[in-house]
Amino acid sequence: MYQFEDAKPKTPATPTSSAAEASDGTPDITHRTLLAWGEHCVECAAPACYSTCDLYLATSAGKCRRFEDGIVANRVSGAATAAEVRFRRWGKLEAQGNAALLPAGQVDVAERVLTAVAPIASRVGRGIARVTGQSRWATAMETLHKRINDRLHARGGQGRLPDVFIAEIVNPGSETVDLVLTAMIDKLRLTRALRTDQLPLPMNLTIRATPGFSRHVLPVGGMRDILTCGLPFNLSLTPANGDDVHLIFQRLDLAVLAKASETRESGKAAAPTKSGKLVVFDLDNTLWDGVLLEGDVKLRAGIADLFRTLDERGILISVASKNAHEDAMSKLEALGLAEYVLHPRIGWGPKSEGLAQIIKAIDIGADTVLFIDDNPFERAEVGQAAPEIEVLPDTAIPGLADHPRLQGAVTPESRARRQMYREAIVREQTAQSYGDDYLTFLRDCEIHVEIRRDTPDDFDRIVELVQRTNQLNFSGRKYGREEITAILGEDRDRHVVVCRDKFGTYGTVGFCLSSREAAEEGREVVVVEDFMLSCRVQGKFIEQALFWYLAEGRGKSAASAVVVNFKKTDRNRAAEMVLEKLGFAATESGQLRLDLSPGDLAVDFLTIEE
Repeated sequence: MYQFEDAKPKTPATPTSSAAEASDGTPDITHRTLLAWGEHCVECAAPACYSTCDLYLATSAGKCRRFEDGIVANRVSGAATAAEVRFRRWGKLEAQGNAALLPAGQVDVAERVLTAVAPIASRVGRGIARVTGQSRWATAMETLHKRINDRLHARGGQGRLPDVFIAEIVNPGSETVDLVLTAMIDKLRLTRALRTDQLPLPMNLTIRATPGFSRHVLPVGGMRDILTCGLPFNLSLTPANGDDVHLIFQRLDLAVLAKASETRESGKAAAPTKSGKLVVFDLDNTLWDGVLLEGDVKLRAGIADLFRTLDERGILISVASKNAHEDAMSKLEALGLAEYVLHPRIGWGPKSEGLAQIIKAIDIGADTVLFIDDNPFERAEVGQAAPEIEVLPDTAIPGLADHPRLQGAVTPESRARRQMYREAIVREQTAQSYGDDYLTFLRDCEIHVEIRRDTPDDFDRIVELVQRTNQLNFSGRKYGREEITAILGEDRDRHVVVCRDKFGTYGTVGFCLSSREAAEEGREVVVVEDFMLSCRVQGKFIEQALFWYLAEGRGKSAASAVVVNFKKTDRNRAAEMVLEKLGFAATESGQLRLDLSPGDLAVDFLTIEE
């Protein structure tokens, strides 16, 4: 849609033969945005520039004339909405942007109605302005366009974004004209001043309008952050060749094409079943009401209690937000929530990428993650990129504590889980200062490993380890609570492994069932029936320390070998690699065996407590 000049142009509309060319290969558009393209100045500083700029030439509404005759309706081409523009110096074609996709037919009707009403409304508005002396009436139609756009912008994409920007242009000249398509945040419409580094970066694309008719279907991935940030933005087309550019614009649309629409809607992920370990929240209009970059926000009722409840259950919390990082973290600090948040990802990249980074940093499966966001597009984008993640709207927050996947377990480890991860961050940062000298780092960590028989207080944690451990589950077995109760009631060698270092405690990290069997050479063989070890101590030689303890720890006669009941699964390659590195080899029965001499498994940089 164009803000056509209602006065008769000085130069007649240019005849073209573009209608037939435009119909050839017309893309199948299912949805598009309603945009009102108008006449603007590249160097605009209105209204101050009206009295100081040598180039100022008043329009009938009192604004600055940057096009020769304004935007002239060109119906000669056969396209009812074609807009003929003769650019003057510093002229650009601009529209306030929104990402609200509407059915293409509905937008067609809206454009026809608004275009038909515009000349009458403009004349009436100018008449009222002359009578009342109130200049704002002279731009009544432009104001209406802006208000419509503001409402559409607030509505957002409703779960989807445009796929392409389509430009259909007739160049009546003999030389190719380059246009720069720009999408950028409109700082003048922000409710508070923000630095450039706090905002999504502008996007610029070049459109080459060759002589005659040309159609340009441009992917809009580069402006995705602008479309989804919730801040006001503009789209503009500016000639790159200088002044006196003459073009006829038939279509300038943000749109969804039929094929892309079908692809987006095909397939749904299966309902997740695993217990949740991490909840990632959006910020604006999710954790709090309002958009932080537009002004003050208010924490939603019950959020602080929800964070405490999830934290006590051992459910980790993070945030993925399109925001200015410093502002968002300062607000989380002020609200008393920052201490709960691990590995936040706050910036202008896709939410799915932020979630992937959080998941990698925490080292958990995507199928144990829940993501909460008020924006339907963000939910759809994450759902497509990572279907394993359970995606929920912000309306789910009041009942989130009752979610069946977020019941967790109230154990000493669950209560301290967040603190353990914070300590892990410090460990990782410290390890980087050691470079490749990892063993010296481990020695300086002052790691203590306690290996003891289980007590009744260990039951819930043992259940967690047995049921949830995958990477370092050596037997590959999983037991139900009743089975675990029965095992713990038997007279068997059972061991829990507790670990700590100078940075803090890892808590109870392992559970082992073992036995000793007589060997032909008169010495005993240690048989490890089950061994589950938390991945939080992966790479710290805890497995080797346990095997040493079982083979020749205090009060034990040195065993001649350790045999592990290893069963390969699709998830425990890490456990297999530990055994390979230690030299275990397969036996005829399929178990893995390591023959020993005293001291072979000793780890001199770990302190083992019994």
